[in-house]
Amino acid sequence: MAALSLRAAAAVTATDRKGWDPGPLELMYVEDLHRPFGVPVDEELLRTGAGLSHFDLAELLLADAEIAGAARDADLLVVVSGLPDLHPYTPLAPHLHDRLGMTGRRFTITEQGSTAPFTAIRVASAGHRCGRTRRAAVLVVEQSTHPARGSFRERATPSDSAALLVLEEGPGLRIEEVAQVHGTGPAALEDRLATLADGPGHALVVLGPHTDPALRPPAGAQVHRAGRTAYATGVWLELARHHAAWTAAYDRIVLCETDARAPGRSALLVLTAAPCAPTTGGPRAV
Repeated sequence: MAALSLRAAAAVTATDRKGWDPGPLELMYVEDLHRPFGVPVDEELLRTGAGLSHFDLAELLLADAEIAGAARDADLLVVVSGLPDLHPYTPLAPHLHDRLGMTGRRFTITEQGSTAPFTAIRVASAGHRCGRTRRAAVLVVEQSTHPARGSFRERATPSDSAALLVLEEGPGLRIEEVAQVHGTGPAALEDRLATLADGPGHALVVLGPHTDPALRPPAGAQVHRAGRTAYATGVWLELARHHAAWTAAYDRIVLCETDARAPGRSALLVLTAAPCAPTTGGPRAV
């Protein structure tokens, strides 16, 4: 059976700030989210943050009628966030399911750190292989209003951003492999990248903001580094923005990200290009 391909994509980076003045119950909710990890809540970060929710970011993307139409026909919707939405009682997957009038399955993947979107791609591919997924929509969302100071803020400044990928069998950037690499230090990841990028034609390696700065890309491959302005959306924003140009310029594209909270775990997505004129909503700043 042929694999899923990236048929449409859009990205949004929000610059507006709604602001947030959480009440006592909302503060209790946020504190409960962080207590199991021993992370203190900084109320100043909450009150001075942008205040955008995952709902807000999804609606900004769906303002693009073209990408909304492509997602509407999906029979699988996967919403992905590296960190949970701080606004309580806002399950996004069922909201989008109703908002778009979808009839298929939907769920959310979270609490897997900055590599969570790779899991979503793996799930969508598995659904396609067993004949249950014809078209999948994967929405990756990230908000900047977080009440904790820690390593993810040091490695990358979270942004209010989202990327929507629509996957379907046919021409486009075809999903060949989703892999995990375990081991600290850049050596293990370098060897795996060299294997995946090797072969005829032109290869592009897209490195996420949490990959080791000392990592040496494969010889002969072009390299695109996602800026340190995103936690979980980094490589996915770049893919959504550039996939049409990359399809025309490269034979293989390897996306790579390391878990910001577990540097010994990295994820890879291998895409191969098949000629097409993919639909894109393009990058937008709101």
